Amino acid sequence: MIVRIRPLREEDAQVSYKWRNDTEVFKYTGANYDHEITLEDESNWIRKVSKNENEYRCAIIANEEYVGNIYLTDIENGHATYHIFIGNKDFWGKGIAKEASRLIINYGFNVLNLETIELEVRKQNSRAINLYKSLGFIITDEGEIWNKMQLKKHW
Repeated sequence: MIVRIRPLREEDAQVSYKWRNDTEVFKYTGANYDHEITLEDESNWIRKVSKNENEYRCAIIANEEYVGNIYLTDIENGHATYHIFIGNKDFWGKGIAKEASRLIINYGFNVLNLETIELEVRKQNSRAINLYKSLGFIITDEGEIWNKMQLKKHW
């Protein structure tokens, strides 16, 4: 399967707004919506975040199909925060998240000159924790609900 990432586009909202309303897709994320996300909501959100200079927000493309999102946010002083979700459940468990993660980590370290990439993951999301460990992330703080993990360029 060919996996690539590209910057988010406003037209991605036509697909991604449906994922935001799928509780199974978002059960492990930090996002909790108190209303249904509309196409207009999602389009406005993509327009807004695309203007942020300290973020790199991408669509994940697998075999030319838009299947999820991956981001580096809060980019500052050589550090960034990593986020990912595969919204199209037909593509879960196929190694897409790992390959997309490799691509954005490589971009972060080699293009954005980051030194550290951090993330937070729900403790109960063992599949994600295993993915992050396989990419070289280590747990730096264990909370009651969330684990913090970190990857350094020199590792």
